[in-house]
Amino acid sequence: MLARTGLAGTRRATVLDEHLTVDADACADARGLDCADVLRGSRPRSAAEAVRWLAEVGPAGPGCRLAAVPLTGGGWVARGGTDPDVVALPCRVPPEQWLFASCLHAWLVAGLPLSGMLEARPRITYRSAIP
Repeated sequence: MLARTGLAGTRRATVLDEHLTVDADACADARGLDCADVLRGSRPRSAAEAVRWLAEVGPAGPGCRLAAVPLTGGGWVARGGTDPDVVALPCRVPPEQWLFASCLHAWLVAGLPLSGMLEARPRITYRSAIP
């Protein structure tokens, strides 16, 4: 993934980020979960259930930097690295768009905290490539 970070219209850093994303809801193989750089839930959850899921599931593995799950009714919640705080991201990215979790990972790799997304208020939109 190639990501650009920073405010629109400013000189932005370019980050090349290679990582393994695993759907923790679908993966029954503990080794797959242990190898993940990104754990994502594919099943939308209520806010309370999502926070519990993030506390239990991830980031769990030694190399895991991010866990994220979509919320019922829209938005996502995520937890990055060893930070125990959960960040609610009010965006319109559908649950089936697993690439969103990869974008969050690139944000962390660029050295930016997840909470910084709320302060920077990036415009996160989704447009289907299929008409």
